[in-house]
Amino acid sequence: MGFNYLAGKRWSQVTRDERFFCQRLYELINVETPEAFVAFLYDTHDLDVSAGGEWEAGFEVCFYRDLWQHRRRQGKLFSLKRTFDLCLFGEKAIVIIEAKAAQGFEDNQTASFVRDIVEVASLTQVENVQLVGLCSSKYDVEPNLASAFTGPILRWRDLASRYGDDDILLRADDVYEDRQPFSGAGRHSDVKLSGLALLDVFRGGAEWWVGRGGGGIRGDKFKDDLRTGQWREQQYEVNTRAGQPPSSNYFSLGEFAEAVEEADSGLGGP
Repeated sequence: MGFNYLAGKRWSQVTRDERFFCQRLYELINVETPEAFVAFLYDTHDLDVSAGGEWEAGFEVCFYRDLWQHRRRQGKLFSLKRTFDLCLFGEKAIVIIEAKAAQGFEDNQTASFVRDIVEVASLTQVENVQLVGLCSSKYDVEPNLASAFTGPILRWRDLASRYGDDDILLRADDVYEDRQPFSGAGRHSDVKLSGLALLDVFRGGAEWWVGRGGGGIRGDKFKDDLRTGQWREQQYEVNTRAGQPPSSNYFSLGEFAEAVEEADSGLGGP
């Protein structure tokens, strides 16, 4: 049974959100036990970890923030927002799984991947930190992106087969599109919003990244937006999920709000 407003389908048959698919995989890993999943990765995909010992699976792991809080806010805080899709925690190894479903991996992620391996190892003193990819079997991962992973690149379809051809994991594999339907929003953005709309969501507590081509907050285009008042109607690219600016053209929503409010008060732009 489904719902009329979804043309007879259920939401699990409609959603394209990789977080939903990762949540399903997290459920299946825990039903079987994380130890069995690690053994599968070791035996079938040559993951360079010891399959023995105790393991724990994590989903939507805001690693740096939560570890810092656990340590009574002492020591280095690498990022408040950086979140790993899935993690496998062992005493002598940590496995980070970066997942994609409808999209592929992006060039700007490779530097973050390298930093994550270094930072996680430094903060935990666990020498063996592995980075594993997870994506659609329809997606040919570019060699420069594949080289960023220290472990294997898994496919949703293969994992679905492991779990009895699980319908949700099969859908995760199937939703990939080489050309994204929302590509007009920008390579690094989720959506476009007007300056006035951005100011509203900032006042509501949002912490996003705003993009303006041509140099970002210090570029001539944004300066012209401030000088002319065009910022109100200008459609800006917005990234709502990244833990850091996705490119040099992006700046924080707080910086945007401060700049437009200063421009309106006659104090000048950035």
